[in-house]
Amino acid sequence: MSILDTFAEKHDCIIGACNAAPLDESRYGVFVPFVSTDIKKRTDPAAVLPGATGVIVIGVGHGINNEPIVNGVAQLSSLGTSPDYHPIVRAILRELVNELKQHYDFKYKILVDSPSLDERAFALRAGLGFFGRNGLVISQKFGSRFNIGLIVHDIKCLEFQNLPLQEACPPHCRLCINVCPSPASCISYLTQKKELSADEEILLARSNQLYGCDVCQNVCPFNTESETNFVNPRIWLSMDDDAFAEKYSHTAMLWQGTSILRRNAQIVLTSLDNTPSKT
Repeated sequence: MSILDTFAEKHDCIIGACNAAPLDESRYGVFVPFVSTDIKKRTDPAAVLPGATGVIVIGVGHGINNEPIVNGVAQLSSLGTSPDYHPIVRAILRELVNELKQHYDFKYKILVDSPSLDERAFALRAGLGFFGRNGLVISQKFGSRFNIGLIVHDIKCLEFQNLPLQEACPPHCRLCINVCPSPASCISYLTQKKELSADEEILLARSNQLYGCDVCQNVCPFNTESETNFVNPRIWLSMDDDAFAEKYSHTAMLWQGTSILRRNAQIVLTSLDNTPSKT
């Protein structure tokens, strides 16, 4: 087994390696939220690490904390309940670098949820999965329930056999599209956006999402089944910053601050209060 094979087995993750050739810039006419609008930084590993020759891409699965379905409360994605993946993935990448340092002398740059390189595109190039209709990379091992990390490096020769993968979503499967609260606007993005327009507030209210959105992943046949996490938005409105930190500091949810979470709770609560009860 190769170094990367052995490491992937040890850490129960998926790993692929690919070249550092720039991505096709013509595919980046519109930039997704929270990323660099510098086309070179999005597409060219050499803009991140001068002299880069390759990219190692890992996928680390994340768990889902299931809660019983409760009527009259709002949905919370796994981002709001699972341990923050950023330090977890970085620690695994640092360990992999240390392993490789025993065999190679090289420079590197670790990226996790970085605003620079397009992580999904390099995950596809490295063979971790295929691009699903839900806009996520889907792997054999984890479905779409995994987080991506990159090591941009200047190792001259690093061989790795990519994983065998399905080619695409089933031709007639549209489960993720049919269940999406707003195909034209990412609900997960709206729950993290600092300022919302009136139309965006309506979309968020209709979605019943407090933070993030997992609905497309929950129906995907490549994913394991999972119940949705629910929270009463009134609880969020009564929590101060210390209470939020105590309950959610282990997650990635607080990065934009608690005021946005309270705003989401108020928007969703107003919608719930105006929804006729089912009796």
